[in-house]
Amino acid sequence: MTIQSIRTFIAALVGVLIVRLIALLPAVADAIMWADDVFAEAGYGGLSALALIQAAITALAILLYQKIAQWLGDRWPSIEKWMLGNSARPHYEPRYAKASR
Repeated sequence: MTIQSIRTFIAALVGVLIVRLIALLPAVADAIMWADDVFAEAGYGGLSALALIQAAITALAILLYQKIAQWLGDRWPSIEKWMLGNSARPHYEPRYAKASR
């Protein structure tokens, strides 16, 4: 498994867990039920507000977790290693980079 895969997997796992825990809050569940009712009244009965909201918030939670880990890792590399499973950041070469002369 590559460094990139490990870091992405851990950030995704933590992001999904955070969103699942937030979804257990009664106020959040009520808001999702309200949005589902709005979709149903608008004639989009097959469209689930829960699925749309959860997908968007999950993606945002993953991104925020990874960025926070990197931000903390700039100051304390051991925290980034603990949060993402590895403190080494992947390095990407530009696809059409010209060779140095």
